[in-house]
Amino acid sequence: MFNLIDNFYQPSDFGLVVSNFLNLHFFQSYQPQTHFFGGDRMKAYPCFETSEFNYDPHNPFNFATIFQNTFEKQSKLKVLHTKTYLRKTKLSELKESPSWNQYKPHQDSDSFDFAGVVYYNSNSIKDGTNFYTQKDDYEPTAVIGAKMNRCVFYSSQIFHSPVMEQKVEERWIQPFFLITNEQTLKKFKGSNGA
Repeated sequence: MFNLIDNFYQPSDFGLVVSNFLNLHFFQSYQPQTHFFGGDRMKAYPCFETSEFNYDPHNPFNFATIFQNTFEKQSKLKVLHTKTYLRKTKLSELKESPSWNQYKPHQDSDSFDFAGVVYYNSNSIKDGTNFYTQKDDYEPTAVIGAKMNRCVFYSSQIFHSPVMEQKVEERWIQPFFLITNEQTLKKFKGSNGA
């Protein structure tokens, strides 16, 4: 159902990523972005996100390059394409949103083979991820607690949701989406005009 890697980043790389949470620009956003909520992000799952980071094999200090190289080393999987960025959710906003304490299992895009998150600033089950067998399950099949520098990844078609009882005022995560299969990459490039 899912894969778990504790101590995902080396300490120096983890520190570099954490500095990005402090120094990069985060723009207001919401999930799921495939739905329109009349322009009011507070009617959805409100969050703040950075722009996507692009993999650059020639720059060892590039954030996406550090992530992909670390993922390949830790998981023993060859990554063909990476989509990743940073996300913050604020407890005060979530409590004002109809999303608060509501578990809404979803799948990620089938344009990717795997999806996942790296947790940065919490060691609580309430800041983790729920996994479900089916979309209409009332309770999760499994719950993974947040732990600093923990990576959890899973098939993009596994139903999951944030726990939605956030404990920290700001939950810092790194969502990611990966292509590891040549057929998926071919389909991805065809649908994106590449």
